[in-house]
Amino acid sequence: MVIGIIGLGNMGQMLVKGLCRSRAVSPGDIVVFNRSREKAADLQQSFPVQLADSAQETVDRADMLFICTKPLDVLPVLRELTLPSRLHLVSVAAGVSVQDLETIHSGPVSKVIPTVTSEELRGVSLLVNSSRVSERQRKSLQLLLGALGTVEEVTEESVETATILTSSAPGLIAGILEAFAQAAVRTSPELGIDTARRMLVETLAGTSRLLENQQMGFDQMMEKVATKGGITEEGLAVLGRALPQAFDELFSMTGEKHALLKQKVQKQINDNKGDLT
Repeated sequence: MVIGIIGLGNMGQMLVKGLCRSRAVSPGDIVVFNRSREKAADLQQSFPVQLADSAQETVDRADMLFICTKPLDVLPVLRELTLPSRLHLVSVAAGVSVQDLETIHSGPVSKVIPTVTSEELRGVSLLVNSSRVSERQRKSLQLLLGALGTVEEVTEESVETATILTSSAPGLIAGILEAFAQAAVRTSPELGIDTARRMLVETLAGTSRLLENQQMGFDQMMEKVATKGGITEEGLAVLGRALPQAFDELFSMTGEKHALLKQKVQKQINDNKGDLT
């Protein structure tokens, strides 16, 4: 199976690196196109994928095509291409639904929300399939994504919330840890910011491994660390007063951003319908 990738931003490059490192696909079976050929050529130095001269060439050679452009570029780019009905089209764009993609492509369509951590073959890829995706195609895509980490098949209605927990989470977690480190250094400047960051990174890695290997819930981890009347218990009480509202605001804000993006995508679709009449 030949995998085509159009667009080599963060997610496009992550797919190339992850697929090659996992050996799920031979680099020679990956065909990529990027408007800046220099970026594609630089990537090829480390991962010997094939470079296409155009987006259409990528389409023509691929069995499965990942479209990895910015969300508002997805539909305009696809409209310029001739998409054979056999092609399994996979978009990684938030705000562009499977139904939106089906207005352009008559064949099987899937939506995948990947995560940058898949470059290290860990993390969660979210998957939404259209009814046109056959069981064989579904399994092929799941197998491919499974080489990059865990696959969670979700509904179109829940994918936006799930995206915050998976694709956005690495950045959000980094922001939380940075604030944690900065607060520690404000309290004890002699500790040093690099030391504080290093401690938190190692602690995060150990916590994740403990949760996974011992199949512990978050509540069990809190009970394990927080002794009655101890420092950790008091710390959890502080976080319990501040964090719920912060996370509610986070999901509210991101919901508004998703809604605005979807409105812009729908305007593109409606404008195109008007141009065709």
